[in-house]
Amino acid sequence: MPEVSVIMPVYNGETWLEDAIASVLNQSYGDFEFIVVNDASQDRSSHIIRKFAERDPRVVAVDHEVNRGAAAARNTAIR
Repeated sequence: MPEVSVIMPVYNGETWLEDAIASVLNQSYGDFEFIVVNDASQDRSSHIIRKFAERDPRVVAVDHEVNRGAAAARNTAIR
């Protein structure tokens, strides 16, 4: 089990999402899981998240089918 969990809620964030995910993954400390919750985005966010999850086992992609807001997305990641 990883020592650290990093969580990121996302809603229609495709413009900066690749840079944000890459920034987390490029940290010098590597013993972490990175849980990214797509909160029913209408853009390409889900595709971008899944692309990273396929390439890096630290990335855990979670999708909300209905937009519930950032707090609910964080709570989903924490669970």
